[in-house]
Amino acid sequence: MAPVTLYTTRRTPAGRAVEITAKLIGVDLYVKFMDLSKKEHMTAEFLKLNPQHTVPTIVDNGVPLYDSHAIIVYLVSKYAKDDALYPKDLVTQARINALLHFESGILFARLRGTLEPIFYQGFPEVPQDKLNAIHGAYDLLETTLQSDYLVGKTLTLADISCSTSLCTLNALFPIDASKCPKLVAYLQRLEQNMPNYKEFNSDRAAEALDFFQQKLEENKKK
Repeated sequence: MAPVTLYTTRRTPAGRAVEITAKLIGVDLYVKFMDLSKKEHMTAEFLKLNPQHTVPTIVDNGVPLYDSHAIIVYLVSKYAKDDALYPKDLVTQARINALLHFESGILFARLRGTLEPIFYQGFPEVPQDKLNAIHGAYDLLETTLQSDYLVGKTLTLADISCSTSLCTLNALFPIDASKCPKLVAYLQRLEQNMPNYKEFNSDRAAEALDFFQQKLEENKKK
């Protein structure tokens, strides 16, 4: 099987979810890290693959696909040796899908909404309402966690997807263990039990933190 080509960036949570999923199911990726500051995602070549010019985007046997949530479901459905990460039971799938939407609409949306003014508009600090929204998301996950993992007692795509944005958020805006003890324990459990967690989540989140702090300092000097 020819490798699946992945267009992404190192720090984007969505791209990391694709990398983690591929590793877990044994799919070889040919990874092309893109420089969005150089508008590499706006070239005519890339727009033919993805008219929405977002990363991650994959090309599998000549077929381009985009949106990390759609991609990871596709990869598991096509290539995984079993259905452990995305069980065929419709109720379980619905619960996983709900968490994929939560990652997209809450976790990543609040991360992006907080960082874009700092990275692209020169804001020197994070407004309190943005911090409140992030900690509100932590509270929602704290109440969602009813078992070792987000959906049942085993790792699923819900954990893979949510862990990427959550890990980055926690690095930048640490979770209060006194308010969200289950969520802190959950992240520790993932770090211990999810293969490649350090490589794709902890290390990349640390890179994001360094860049975030650097941009804040630069913006404060302007």
